[in-house]
Amino acid sequence: MSISGSAFDAALPPLTGGCAQLRLAPGPDAPGLTIWINRPQAARPPKGWPTLIILEGEAYFTAAAEMAQRLARRSAKTRIEPMMVVGLALDHNLHRQSSFSFAPEPERPDGLTGGQSLLHRLSGQLLGLIDAEGGDTTRLTLVGHSMSGQFVLEARALAAPFARYVAVSPSIWSNPSVVAAQPERSSDDADDLFVVVGGQEEASGLDQAHLARRMISNARGLLGKGGVRLEVLDSEDHGSAPYASLPAALRFASEPWRA
Repeated sequence: MSISGSAFDAALPPLTGGCAQLRLAPGPDAPGLTIWINRPQAARPPKGWPTLIILEGEAYFTAAAEMAQRLARRSAKTRIEPMMVVGLALDHNLHRQSSFSFAPEPERPDGLTGGQSLLHRLSGQLLGLIDAEGGDTTRLTLVGHSMSGQFVLEARALAAPFARYVAVSPSIWSNPSVVAAQPERSSDDADDLFVVVGGQEEASGLDQAHLARRMISNARGLLGKGGVRLEVLDSEDHGSAPYASLPAALRFASEPWRA
């Protein structure tokens, strides 16, 4: 059907290989989610594909999935291997900050926070779905930006069942104690946390409320725990960082995995 007043027809993004979608209805202690998956066009490895799980998929899934497909065609050059990409989107009626937050919510009768409820759903139901779709649940990389990037840090602190974590411009200001809560890693351990922040996120021209969040300075504080890699993208700001960081995030998820 033609778009009103236009010669063009409505169309979905032309993702390489297409994608599949599933809706998980909300439960008593679980948020409603929409899940998208994009499978590699390469043959499935014996143990399944490594899988990138990207939060706020309504904003980032299409870009991540297309980039993963295209760059995996020349793995020797791009250092990105074929992987399954999974995008997650919270139901529209959910409050974004509280849904990713692990701060106590006295009004909830189950005693759980929004972040705990989401993590329970990811650790249980989502992992089963990924396994059924051909993903290797021992090679999962969880990615988030801003408040969902903070969720990634909280999940790592709680020893969630993900092998690697990517936090882009995490909102550490919302709970600075997450830095001290990160697990200790020795110099012999492979990095399992990749933190990316835009170099313009503490630019002098920003308003004081934003500067007070210390987006770059707080991220640097994570380096003391070990197992952490930090990259500051000089020309990027808070809004552009998640898109600019996608190639690096895919490379991080593609690095050799230790048995």
